[in-house]
Amino acid sequence: MQRGIPRHMLSSVSISAPHEIQPIRSLDSMEVEQLTQEKLEAYWNQLLQDNVQDEKFQELLADKKVTLHNNNLFYIKVPNIYFDTLLREYQDRICSFFRKVTNNEGLQYRVAVDVEQREVKAYMPREKFEEMAQRNPSMITLRKLFPDIDF
Repeated sequence: MQRGIPRHMLSSVSISAPHEIQPIRSLDSMEVEQLTQEKLEAYWNQLLQDNVQDEKFQELLADKKVTLHNNNLFYIKVPNIYFDTLLREYQDRICSFFRKVTNNEGLQYRVAVDVEQREVKAYMPREKFEEMAQRNPSMITLRKLFPDIDF
């Protein structure tokens, strides 16, 4: 019994002339534009203008802010983690656009979730008293004067 490629798989294997191999471009040798926050925001607006016909893209990114971290990394700020999953659909489009306009193949972005801190409301009587005492410390003195009153 002979080992090797099974006979039924040989018909699908084809040997062709080798393709010309493209040399790998070094990121160090490329002339890269120095990216600033102002340029990043201008390119962001240009990206939105170039994709004005894509309504889903516009709804997703129109009100988002971008911030530059360093010359090879910028952040897109989103309000919650759900937007991160939605942005993955457009990851190639966003990266290729920014890499093309800046001539920086090493440019990347990350999604930064910018969670708003919500004020905790006091609902129980003790919580209400503690919150009022924070705003007006004389409430503690008043409570000591009248210990029979439940807060």
